[in-house]
Amino acid sequence: MVQPVCRGYRCTSTDLIDAHIVPRGFARAVMGIYTSNRLISINKVRSTHHGVFDRGILCAGCDGKLGDLDNYALTVCRRFRRERIIRDDGLFELTSVDGDLFATFILSVLWRASVSTRIEVSKVSLGSYEARAGEIIFGAKPLASLPDYQLLVGRYLRTGKFNPAGNFTYPARMTRGLNGWYFAHNGFRILAKLDTAPLPAEIGPAIVNGNDRLIGSFMNYESTTEGQSVRAMAREAFVRDHTIAPR
Repeated sequence: MVQPVCRGYRCTSTDLIDAHIVPRGFARAVMGIYTSNRLISINKVRSTHHGVFDRGILCAGCDGKLGDLDNYALTVCRRFRRERIIRDDGLFELTSVDGDLFATFILSVLWRASVSTRIEVSKVSLGSYEARAGEIIFGAKPLASLPDYQLLVGRYLRTGKFNPAGNFTYPARMTRGLNGWYFAHNGFRILAKLDTAPLPAEIGPAIVNGNDRLIGSFMNYESTTEGQSVRAMAREAFVRDHTIAPR
């Protein structure tokens, strides 16, 4: 059996750890008063404490380097509810944000999913961008060295009993328009473009890269693709768990 090697930038360590795709801090944040989170997939619903991890991608040192990005992003997410303002145009705005740092964190989640062999993220592949993303997230190159990557964020509105800030999803590929990835992340809707085509000029002020604030629109979670997918999986799980097998 071949011993896996750390996927960190120029790292050759074979002493690997349980590295989470979405950092543990975010899983703890959505757990709230409950003793565990629930992992919902098409096939089943099961308990999960701190989310999905992979034993074959990172050593403790490299995971710790990404941990600095994780901690910063978690701080931004925690600030949102109490510090965000709603502008006259209906958009939200959160000031005093290092946009490059937040965008690098999101890129690191995409990279972790891309290098992982876990079935939950098996469809995530950054292709030719994977190595370049790795150089950036470990500090070997600046974020500006990957101009094809641009980040936009939205914020889900809470409807009914379901709280969008209390869940996250794993990245899914955009199926229309530009190439990239979208996912739900602790109340934010993440849209990460990885495409040579530029975004429309009017969107420029909302691009997170190079910005000192987060600007975006509010949206009904249940009207989004990811919201509908989660609801559909939850319905299927409920029917499956409450169906009496024939004798």
